[in-house]
Amino acid sequence: MRNESLDLESTITQCRQGNPLAWESLVKCYQAKVYSVSFYYLRNTAEAQEASQEVFIKVFNALGRFAGEADGFLPWLLSITRNCCLDRIRRSKLRTKYEGEYEVAAVSAPRASESPEAITVREQRQRLMYQALSEFTETNRDILLLKDIQGLKLEQVAEILSLPVGTVKSRSSRARIDLAKRMAELMNVESGSSGVI
Repeated sequence: MRNESLDLESTITQCRQGNPLAWESLVKCYQAKVYSVSFYYLRNTAEAQEASQEVFIKVFNALGRFAGEADGFLPWLLSITRNCCLDRIRRSKLRTKYEGEYEVAAVSAPRASESPEAITVREQRQRLMYQALSEFTETNRDILLLKDIQGLKLEQVAEILSLPVGTVKSRSSRARIDLAKRMAELMNVESGSSGVI
């Protein structure tokens, strides 16, 4: 189910009234985004799955207090997701830095029409992206994740990260350029050493 096909306001109202089918629809609609953000922070499939479950439990318990409009739901949800992941990292010391080998999991499920070669190339690019992002500041990584990968508006990203909109806009622009340059460098290094990509 896609976000566009879900009448979010009606679904939230039904969830508040205890309708289990509405809750199931809401979870199905947003579970991929929550998992993707969780995996981005935790870099581990099992941890990301557990964090995703924790996020939806928190959302279920807090849904009655959500007072925003439907277009504010996704930023609210991703803010809960981000905070949940940061809490897990702090509690477990899961990750002190973005370094080492990255698990490339099914952040985006393979398409039925995707060839094995296309899957390999996509996974290599994801790994390179994580490697390139490891050199960014936490704030710039978060801005790229929320704005460019998750598609939030500048104002929504600014609210989640408690930054001025102008700061988000300028950092986003610079970070995208830096990411492209760093990925190109990494691709050149990797293609020179393995002959792949």
